[in-house]
Amino acid sequence: MDIRSVEGIDGGWDDFVWNSPGGTIFHTTRFLSYHPPARFEFMNLAVRDGDDLVCVLPGGRVSTGDGPVFTSPVGASFGGPVFSDDSDLETIGGALDCLALHLRELGLVGADIELPPPCYSPGRSQALAFMLSSADYRLSSREATSVIPLGVVHSDGLRPKVRRDMRRADSAGVEIAAGTDLGAFYEVLVKNLSAKGAVPTHSPSEMEKLFALFPERMKLFEARLDGHLIGGCFIMLCNPRTALAFYVCVDPERKQLRVAERTLYECVKWLIELDYEYLDLGTVSIGGKVNWGLLEFKSKFLSRLYVRDRYSLRFSGVER
Repeated sequence: MDIRSVEGIDGGWDDFVWNSPGGTIFHTTRFLSYHPPARFEFMNLAVRDGDDLVCVLPGGRVSTGDGPVFTSPVGASFGGPVFSDDSDLETIGGALDCLALHLRELGLVGADIELPPPCYSPGRSQALAFMLSSADYRLSSREATSVIPLGVVHSDGLRPKVRRDMRRADSAGVEIAAGTDLGAFYEVLVKNLSAKGAVPTHSPSEMEKLFALFPERMKLFEARLDGHLIGGCFIMLCNPRTALAFYVCVDPERKQLRVAERTLYECVKWLIELDYEYLDLGTVSIGGKVNWGLLEFKSKFLSRLYVRDRYSLRFSGVER
């Protein structure tokens, strides 16, 4: 096997990701291209066995106190290697050995790899996790993410409180529909997050660029009252089975109308119509500590907990 860096948007790489069982939008070079050139030192690596592409691994060079480390992902929610659907343990192990040799030759001191939650892969095989452990990677962190299995969600099966919350929004005249008013949505998002002492991950221009790059994979649901946007949900279709609710927000002054719950339910219905299996609501922990209030909100739609695992490897005897 040999390994080489891939720069810019690469159609062959992205086709490989979309045709793989575990690839997501975050593994594509097209998604990573929304970042300004100087923001990250990307090292997107492709592993080949002869003429055959067997693995792609998005990531970048990140400075740490110990020295430069290859980190996957950079500039995305999660990363890790993507293999074709017929990859066996020998192929996975060979690619990991090739990666370690390549990073050593470049003078890097190790690698950090964060995998997607299992709901992004059919069958939820743990072959990669096993081979990472076999290659001396250690589980360095684990965060919990709240995921709705869409097959169990229907209006009669929701908890009574959620049904009451949705009726409150309906009675107030809140209307939910797909839209394109990113500017108004961003204003509400900033207001919502600032009340919690936070700021959006993306700038308005970056959100617009993502919609331009993936018009078929980005969806904005708007909640309006008397024509004014008061909340919404920004959805990413990450692969053919799992979507991610990247932003859910509501004007804090309208929180009592339960706009977020009503908007999420419309998102769920839409995804069910598309035959999606899961809606990832995002992490509910930081540094392994649960945010109980966030977990309580995200649990309203019969969600289950999955994990984002980060594996780390440090080399010995690397000269820098």
